[in-house]
Amino acid sequence: MLRFIARHSTLIMPLCAVVGFIFPDLSNAVLGYLPEVLFFLMFFTLLGIDQYALLKRIVTRYVWGFAVLQSAGMSLILVLISYALGVRGDLLLAIAGLGATAPLFGSGALVNAVGFDAQLAMAKTIAATLVMPATLLGVLWLLGDKNAHLDLTAYIQRLLVYIVMPMGLAVLARRLIAPVVLSRYYPKIGQFNILLLLLFPLGLMAGFRETFDYNPWQAFSLLVLSFVLALFFYFSAYFVYRRFGYENAIVAALVCGGRNVLLAYTITVPFMGAMFLPLLGAFQLPAFCLPLLGKYMVQRHKAHQ
Repeated sequence: MLRFIARHSTLIMPLCAVVGFIFPDLSNAVLGYLPEVLFFLMFFTLLGIDQYALLKRIVTRYVWGFAVLQSAGMSLILVLISYALGVRGDLLLAIAGLGATAPLFGSGALVNAVGFDAQLAMAKTIAATLVMPATLLGVLWLLGDKNAHLDLTAYIQRLLVYIVMPMGLAVLARRLIAPVVLSRYYPKIGQFNILLLLLFPLGLMAGFRETFDYNPWQAFSLLVLSFVLALFFYFSAYFVYRRFGYENAIVAALVCGGRNVLLAYTITVPFMGAMFLPLLGAFQLPAFCLPLLGKYMVQRHKAHQ
């Protein structure tokens, strides 16, 4: 059963988002456990990665170039396009905020789900997460209230809990567990990781359901906008990094497409305007459809080789 779920996880992820939308009480119940789920998701993902090699990759120009593009670059481009199209006010602020948001902490597991190594995805995720506060401050300064600020204390706490602590535990575990034993059992742990990942689309849809119950037309409009934004993130990164090889392009696209919306929301509330939270809720379904798109593109690429 676990192997079946892992094999079809890219299809099951958007289905979990639909289930979360249909059953908002279930979604809210899962939401309360997502911080703990995220911690173990990060730990299990990092357990399969050489931490020294990960740190060496994080400090490369290639990774930091992606981090700046993923946050500052995407936000700036979206602001210019949206402004030219006549978007103003809270919606423009929400679009800019989503563009500035760093990748999902579970991006390594997303990349694993399409069959690629998680190390590069995690390096890009960590670097972009460090860039995000500067970009969000710029967004709030340009488009937000003059009194807007970030909760940097909460941000640092989350970095310590969800990045530094899992990395430290992974280093300790890799020293205590013999490499032969770890290589034998880690594939099973990787499959369990997929189960943890599936809880995120399930637990993040209740907010969008509230928007739908209150204003179905607004919810539908935001969903369409979210699909446009998700595809923009995905294919922009894909075409920029295609020259580095097909795997690099798919990894960049998947990492750029997924957005750590809860982290962005918790450090900017209440300064991102009335449209930010509904847009974040609407973004969940297209964001978790992207691994399915990535897997399809990988299979098509292999079939034409």
